[in-house]
Amino acid sequence: MLDIDIKILDANELNNFREIRLSALAKAPEMFGSTYEVEVVKPLGFFQSCLSASTIFGVYYKEQIIGLASFTRENGIKLSHKAVLSSVFIEPEFQRQGIASKLLHAVIVYAKSHVEQILLTVADDNQSAIGLYQKFGFQVYGVEKRALKNNIEYTDELLMKLFVF
Repeated sequence: MLDIDIKILDANELNNFREIRLSALAKAPEMFGSTYEVEVVKPLGFFQSCLSASTIFGVYYKEQIIGLASFTRENGIKLSHKAVLSSVFIEPEFQRQGIASKLLHAVIVYAKSHVEQILLTVADDNQSAIGLYQKFGFQVYGVEKRALKNNIEYTDELLMKLFVF
């Protein structure tokens, strides 16, 4: 297994975050609600806002960012026991090497001291991601039909949840 580092990104890693986010949008466009074309022209302030609004985990191999996951705690007194996991991505050449498992494990460890539940959505045809989430105990609690629309094509998403308390 590769020797990787996983850390929570801060303002010092702003350019790394932008780089991996744009790479994810370019290489796995079907996984995201946004597009490369929309975000590549965004100013750095946009990416800074993303870093400020969520806890962003970065995966590094030899000081190069190769993956990310976004963990966003819900707002409001009656919702703050939950967080949403999104934007999970590993560069294609590093996939199927256990890196996503290490990343997900790091997110869950972090979550246990911050929330009671992790929610996520995943395209219903993304079997590798669904399998990974199920391996960690996430369970499907619903389906959002036509959750994403790309021109005239729709993608359904599974709604998944993990209780971490």
